[in-house]
Amino acid sequence: MEKLNPQAIIFDLGSTLIEYEAVAWDELNVLCAHNAHAFLLEHGYRIPDPVEFHKMFENAKASYRKRANESLVEWSVPEVASEMLRSYTDSVSTDFVDRFFDAYYKPVDTLLFIYDDTLETLRRLRSRYVKIGLISNTVFPERVHRYELRKFGIEPFLDFAIFSSTFRLRKPHPEIFREACHQAGLAPEQCVYIGDRYVEDITGPNGIGMPAILKVKEGREYPADMPPTTRKINQLSELLDHLEI
Repeated sequence: MEKLNPQAIIFDLGSTLIEYEAVAWDELNVLCAHNAHAFLLEHGYRIPDPVEFHKMFENAKASYRKRANESLVEWSVPEVASEMLRSYTDSVSTDFVDRFFDAYYKPVDTLLFIYDDTLETLRRLRSRYVKIGLISNTVFPERVHRYELRKFGIEPFLDFAIFSSTFRLRKPHPEIFREACHQAGLAPEQCVYIGDRYVEDITGPNGIGMPAILKVKEGREYPADMPPTTRKINQLSELLDHLEI
């Protein structure tokens, strides 16, 4: 397969540069809900037991998630938290919602890790390509991901980063990819996108004429009818084999 010669490289975040699923999300969601439950108890809230609280929170998130999947308009965990907290008290400050979220997110922050080849791959790309960017679907606030990019030393390699929780549209919506092209100052065909989900990270950019490479995640199901021409890598360092560098 002929190598690509883009002027910009744009990455997904989770399961591409950083791994959030050190344990399954179902297990992480339980840990997060229990942390949030303890936070509310400390602040005098009369709430159901941890198991029931987790169930309530997941049910609330499910309705937001369903709407987002249908419309590609993003939701966020703080939005759900704010709505839920208003059922317990008349007034909920933004600061309190932020602190509630920080308690909720702590298990994710504790367990996430960077892949061994991420920084070296970024260093090699930085020496060759004019622009490096990021587009991430996330229901978490941008501030926590900015912190993670600094924590793992990724931020200096990025010229821009777009998070769906801020942009308010999620992949595969074409506008989020067009915004990345705008920030790169390039046409879609001058960029290449790398991510681990077929619909969001391959059909999304391809839909506006942007080449894409699938970073295959072990255990994830991919479409049986995925075109055989789909470029694939198993590790980020393999990306260099697909590029003129």
